[in-house]
Amino acid sequence: MTDEKAFELIKQALEKTQAGSSEKVTMETDLIADGIVDSLDSMNFLFELETALGKSITSIDETFDDFKVTTLVDLVVKESA
Repeated sequence: MTDEKAFELIKQALEKTQAGSSEKVTMETDLIADGIVDSLDSMNFLFELETALGKSITSIDETFDDFKVTTLVDLVVKESA
């Protein structure tokens, strides 16, 4: 999977979590620090992202706290390989 495809999956998961939120997102966005999602939304977002990917992202667990889009793109690309 390419970075661009992973970025699109992230944006789709954001839309399912909070409609309209994906329009504000770039590769430099930190979803938590920039106020795109809160702590509850983050869990819903990760669920939607894993559903879109069709598998669990093994690097993400209950202690995961890096919601930078670049990090998420890297994880999605790695998991899809």
